[in-house]
Amino acid sequence: MIRLMVAVFLAGMTATSAMAAPAPPPPVISGFGTTAEVVDPYLSPDPKLRYRVVFDISQAPKAADQVHQGLEKVARFVNLLGRYGNRPQAGDLVVVIHGQAAFVTLNAATFGKRFDGATNPNIEIIQKLTDAGVSIRLCGQSMAGLGFKPTELNPNIKVDVAAITTMATLQLQGFALIPQ
Repeated sequence: MIRLMVAVFLAGMTATSAMAAPAPPPPVISGFGTTAEVVDPYLSPDPKLRYRVVFDISQAPKAADQVHQGLEKVARFVNLLGRYGNRPQAGDLVVVIHGQAAFVTLNAATFGKRFDGATNPNIEIIQKLTDAGVSIRLCGQSMAGLGFKPTELNPNIKVDVAAITTMATLQLQGFALIPQ
């Protein structure tokens, strides 16, 4: 009898819990940065905290025909913050791209010329991140070293003097660094 009462009680709790849980909000960056629901996390993003973060992206993409894994990580971060009610201010999230990752910053025409007509798979995610207020920067030293011209870049990309000075400056201004 006690087992039956406990089973009925637990069934009622489960049904009540399922009805009480609101659906998560849609992702801020749709189509990228997939997140999973974590039930009863020990720590989750704080909706009252101002997140100021710089992401270091320097590695070559894992696959040339797929979105760069570093940009996916940024989208996941934005989506996780959004899932928990936090929308960073424009410019509070900065992506610094340099080294072998620099090719993701090319505009569609230049990417196609340099890679036998291939399509730059990063155009859409860069647009969506920029629309969400993420500032995407290219290391000027990498740009020069790779022979890129400013006119060959995606229009959403800003060029800084160097990745190392940008990351140092932003950290000294209180930004947290998330390495690749």
